[in-house]
Amino acid sequence: MTESKQTFIYGVYEVLERKPKRDVPSVSIIMPAYELEDRIEWAIEHVEAAVGALTDDYEIIVVDDGSNDGTYLRALNHRRNPHVKVLRHRCNRGKGAAIRTGVRYATKKYSILLDADMEIDPRSMRFLVDGLKSYDLVVCSKRHPRSVYRAPFVRRLLSVTFNVLVKLLLGIRFGDTQTGFKAFRTEVLRRIMDVVVVKRYAFDVEVLAVASMLGLRALEAPVRIVQRSMFRFGEALRMFLDVLGIAYRLRVKRWYQRKLRGLVDGRAL
Repeated sequence: MTESKQTFIYGVYEVLERKPKRDVPSVSIIMPAYELEDRIEWAIEHVEAAVGALTDDYEIIVVDDGSNDGTYLRALNHRRNPHVKVLRHRCNRGKGAAIRTGVRYATKKYSILLDADMEIDPRSMRFLVDGLKSYDLVVCSKRHPRSVYRAPFVRRLLSVTFNVLVKLLLGIRFGDTQTGFKAFRTEVLRRIMDVVVVKRYAFDVEVLAVASMLGLRALEAPVRIVQRSMFRFGEALRMFLDVLGIAYRLRVKRWYQRKLRGLVDGRAL
């Protein structure tokens, strides 16, 4: 398989008219969660209100990634809701591993990845769903001209610096790789997950790097996000090391190229 360049369009959305629910395909919302007992129930209700305004054919898949608090039990309070699935890892395995588990259980045409901490306003979900009618994936970006982004200055600075490093090391052109609100055609996401190996800090970067190698049509969308917490130094270091690992597999070992070629030869794509 020859390497192909990513088809990338920097999306600028106009105000969308409200559309009948029948115009929206089925949607799986995959929500990785870790130690969020004080807000997981509110998060589920908030997301359900957002997606329920778009379609009646949806599922919310909450994956508790080995929390030590009451996150799983609180989420189970919604188990009688036919739209809600609650899964659990016995131990903490990382956001990437939690999303992989969620994707395994996704049954709808579109899959949306959304962090359960609710720093991101899920009401912009309409942008993602509409974008998937013409694109393979839609990525919310803090740097989209119509985004609303509030965070401590140091965190904003680290975010910009990290994105520059990702572009230099991996050559991907997304304006923002780390915002935890992304949407995919489910069959495309499964294709990407066949190659992704990062389980923790740079999972989002690896997903977009693989998407770029596959030449998928991608669109950036605006987002409303408020981040009050700061990065811990250890987390930032491990994220950087993960990115170096991705760059090594991509640039030196050409591991992704061989893996994707094998999938094509095996007709998995």
